[in-house]
Amino acid sequence: MLMLILLTSILIGHFWPPNGILATPLVITVMIGLILFTDVDFNIFVKIFLSYLFIGLNDINIKLFAGGLHDMEGIGWIHMLLFIGLIPCFIMLLIAVYQDKVFNIWIKILGVLMFILMIYIHLEIFETLGVHML
Repeated sequence: MLMLILLTSILIGHFWPPNGILATPLVITVMIGLILFTDVDFNIFVKIFLSYLFIGLNDINIKLFAGGLHDMEGIGWIHMLLFIGLIPCFIMLLIAVYQDKVFNIWIKILGVLMFILMIYIHLEIFETLGVHML
């Protein structure tokens, strides 16, 4: 289901720009909701990693395959909409971590910090991916 949502987002972004970019907050919120709140037997760290993975894949695919000029202004829009989508995702992550009964509070805090660090590293590495310098 997650891959279908991701592929649909990529196709919409490629063939009907800028709808793929504009749908980023909704797409990542739905994907993260499915990861965190479906009844699977993954521990919270696997769910945190999968959450980052699908957010990162969506960001990379938007930067590489979405229609448009691919300039620094476009990167600004992509990042703004990514951060708008990260707000509900982070709130859902905090709720899922709080509801986890297996790990103690320090491990849960470590998991949340790990998610923040993965997003930060992703943005540092892929900040200007797909930008055409004129």
